[in-house]
Amino acid sequence: MKLPVLQRNISNRALAWLCVAVLLVSLMPLYALSFYNHACYDDFGFSLLTRAAWQETGSVLATVGAAVDNTKGIRNTWEGTYATSFISALQPALFGENLYWVSTLVLLTFFLFALWFFLRQVLVVVLHVDKPTFRMALCALAFVMIQFVPEMSEAFFWFNGGVAYTLLWSATLLRLGAWIAYLHAQRAVKKVILGILLILLTLTAGGAKYSTVLFAVLVDALIVLYGLIKKRRGRFFELAVFVLLLSCFVFSMVAPGNTVRAATLHGGVNAPKAILQAFYFGLALVGSWFSLPLLVVWAMVAWQLAESLRGSPYRFNHPVWVTLLSVCLFCAQLAPTLYTGNYIGDGRTINTYFYTFVLMSCALVLYWMGWYIRRAETRATGFAAIGTAKKDGLRIGIFAVAVVLLIIGCLSYQPEDREVSGIQNMSSGSALRSLLNGEAQAYDEAMDARDAALNDPDQPEVVLKPVEDIPDAFMGDALESDNLNYVLDLYADYYNKQRVSVAEEE
Repeated sequence: MKLPVLQRNISNRALAWLCVAVLLVSLMPLYALSFYNHACYDDFGFSLLTRAAWQETGSVLATVGAAVDNTKGIRNTWEGTYATSFISALQPALFGENLYWVSTLVLLTFFLFALWFFLRQVLVVVLHVDKPTFRMALCALAFVMIQFVPEMSEAFFWFNGGVAYTLLWSATLLRLGAWIAYLHAQRAVKKVILGILLILLTLTAGGAKYSTVLFAVLVDALIVLYGLIKKRRGRFFELAVFVLLLSCFVFSMVAPGNTVRAATLHGGVNAPKAILQAFYFGLALVGSWFSLPLLVVWAMVAWQLAESLRGSPYRFNHPVWVTLLSVCLFCAQLAPTLYTGNYIGDGRTINTYFYTFVLMSCALVLYWMGWYIRRAETRATGFAAIGTAKKDGLRIGIFAVAVVLLIIGCLSYQPEDREVSGIQNMSSGSALRSLLNGEAQAYDEAMDARDAALNDPDQPEVVLKPVEDIPDAFMGDALESDNLNYVLDLYADYYNKQRVSVAEEE
């Protein structure tokens, strides 16, 4: 006997707003936790000049000028990724120790904005989905990408690391959305505006980390090549944008500082071996990131987008080739770090791989769904109803099953470095736990005391105590790092002290 309630439908609009509410609630602990955060490690090193400029002049223009000088210096002594160097020099705490919470506001909010803009171009502009479906897809993808990010602290709670990877990856995603918007713009004025935006974003993305820029260059090459083959109007402007990005990439790679930094790295391999290892480790990452919540998102997004795929003019004729090409693009990201250091990158680097994987895997699910719908239409099979039936909403029974599976997936989530599974391993779960058990407040008090001592002009020499019980979402105490002498020198230079040391253990 079928239960009547399971035959009822929940409207797409109601479901969409429910998804929005869930996403917003899930983000609240992350934003709340940010108010207890403090600058750490390279936040100080990258903002030595800007801190001094702000302390001496109180001028924003002078501070920005110091950021430019800092970028030039880093290009000659450490790395050529100019966009990361410039933005990192403007970390919020240099304007006031209690402003570091702005880091999460910038990193997480810009990430969400870039995802919104990109998905809007793909789903609304290209596939013509309705607003409720778009909102559901956005919320589902944002939830998975944020809650299950491999290294939350380096994604949204560390300005220096977050800027270099999450923020610049977001800018690159925003740029890809601008590409799509430009290619589909009809009015000349809109095309000009989008073209200018595309140039500005190209200049920014070109100064990102090499794994991110390489991916953007390869995607650009495909866009430009297709435009040239199809003799698309505006193809020469598209080629110019590609050349600009490539020029920025080369400008970044030939920086003198790269040679200096390379001397500190060990284990680099030759290019062919790096490419082979990129495929090996890339496929390993793909396998390790399959999860029940991600499968639920795939199923729900595909189900809701089936109608739009059926009405789409695209044929989806080459699912195998598209899948192979996507795998190659994904694995290519790993080549730069393997080539220079023979490892796949730190947590902040792996975060960007994860973001790309989630988006790319969902795109492949939609492409295969489109292929199946076209095949079903051609053969007139009974399953063609998946793509042809007009949906007034989602059956409550199906929705309930999806919710249960998602909850099970969250409860069973266990990263490799954790001994137990549970929602406390998710980003918001970890943040909420630190807020409720007082860990965040205790860390903030200890760091406030440290900041007060370091900012006290009457103390030329400062003795610091390591901080214990640090929230998992934060970077930790820099005094516990392997490069303690480097950290102490950073503190001394940043706060203009004669000497900074660590208290001896009692």
